[in-house]
Amino acid sequence: MTRVVAVIATLLFVETAQGADQYDAIRQDIEREIAAGRASGVAVSLTQRGKVIWQEGFGWADKKRGERVTPDTPFLLASVTKPFTTTALMVLVAIKKVSLDARANDYLMPAKIRAGVGNPDDVTVRALASHSSGLPRIFQFFPEGGARKQPSMDEVIRDYGVLVCPPNEQYYYSNVGMGIVAHIVSRMSGRDFGESLKDKVLKPLGLSHSFFDTDLSRRDEMAQRYDDQGNAFPFYVTSTPGTGELYASAHDVARFAMFHLKVHLADQQPILGDEQIDELHRPVIRISADRSYGIGWMIGRAFDGSTVLYHNGDQAGVVTVMMLLPSRDISCVVLTNQEADQDLVERTRDATIRTLVPQWNWKSSAPLPPQLLPETYRGKWRGKLHDGDRTVALTLLIADKESTLQIHGQNKQSITDLGLVEEMMVGKARGDLGLPATRAAKAETLSLRLKVRGPKLEGEIGAEAPIPHAKGPEHLPFWAEFSRAKVRSADQ
Repeated sequence: MTRVVAVIATLLFVETAQGADQYDAIRQDIEREIAAGRASGVAVSLTQRGKVIWQEGFGWADKKRGERVTPDTPFLLASVTKPFTTTALMVLVAIKKVSLDARANDYLMPAKIRAGVGNPDDVTVRALASHSSGLPRIFQFFPEGGARKQPSMDEVIRDYGVLVCPPNEQYYYSNVGMGIVAHIVSRMSGRDFGESLKDKVLKPLGLSHSFFDTDLSRRDEMAQRYDDQGNAFPFYVTSTPGTGELYASAHDVARFAMFHLKVHLADQQPILGDEQIDELHRPVIRISADRSYGIGWMIGRAFDGSTVLYHNGDQAGVVTVMMLLPSRDISCVVLTNQEADQDLVERTRDATIRTLVPQWNWKSSAPLPPQLLPETYRGKWRGKLHDGDRTVALTLLIADKESTLQIHGQNKQSITDLGLVEEMMVGKARGDLGLPATRAAKAETLSLRLKVRGPKLEGEIGAEAPIPHAKGPEHLPFWAEFSRAKVRSADQ
């Protein structure tokens, strides 16, 4: 008997040691990055078959106050908010308050989606929720105490709810579109979006360490956001809060992920049936050869061909990821609160999944390099950029030696990084559009995303302004249209 007890004790010791050791390399990597100042705080959660099998916090939630990260620390999720937003939408679909295939404008008032390019009647709720609406991308940064104030969603729709390509033509990541999804949830539930999200998703799923940033009573719980030097960003909001302003802990995001894996936890309400969950995960629009977008979810293929559901988040002071492997009933969540953490997040995600799936590998999507422009784009084009009732006259010259963009009354500016990406002409130039919004944001870099459609060149021109200490800029989108001009030899 003594010998049997000793053997059992030995086996338990080995099992416990192995359980601890399999995460040691991950811990050391995270702690090394924090010690070097390349990370501030990190939280990780791993689940399998309906159980959290590892979760841990590292580093600082708030350096100034000396608060450490735990698995219950609420981080800003950035775009990992989007699957939560579409889950709230699907709750309304399930009770027949919203139809995914209804015209989005049927749910909007007073501001509605309108054309530039295409037909607004073709924009369905499904198209909004899958980035296939044809609406532009946007990112605006409003620090607390700043001169500019966060607009209402009606103001955002009025200013930027203009189609820049035909609905359902292609995938184009649009915070305008997903912001309108959250607006529809708010309108059709008769509540502020943050309250709607809490009532329809957070409380029923038992996510007690999750809240929308409009809940000011819980602001002290938030993990502080830091730039790539480890300095605190001021508290800020964006113009499309439903796309990225949910705070949640790694533990809560893991519980949300398990709900989407159809794990029926005893303390979670069945807010959606399996059919509605499947609908959220079904591909709507192709992103690339091996990636699609569903309703608030990115969809890819693992090394063995099985489905991977995921979403990333990345904005000033935030890098996050939630990844689900449905065929293996696994989820992994990594949340960080420093600007330069992208590589660490991906390493941590992959190393954590490999503790359960040793052969796991994943290639994150990267921007495609521009290809040579077809001949149809070459020549001189005259047109206008539209901002409501205001227009700005523009001239484009696409040529072999140097291509230029000229704003009326200003000098010509060279277009850099010019080429064709996913059937769209892209490029960068300098210029002051002179519009109230671009002047207020101090936006003087222009990004082009245009396509030849018959006799016209149409699409989006974005005005961009750097955000101090952040990787990405603010981006204000405008619809622009050009017609081909007759070119004299002296113009070439």
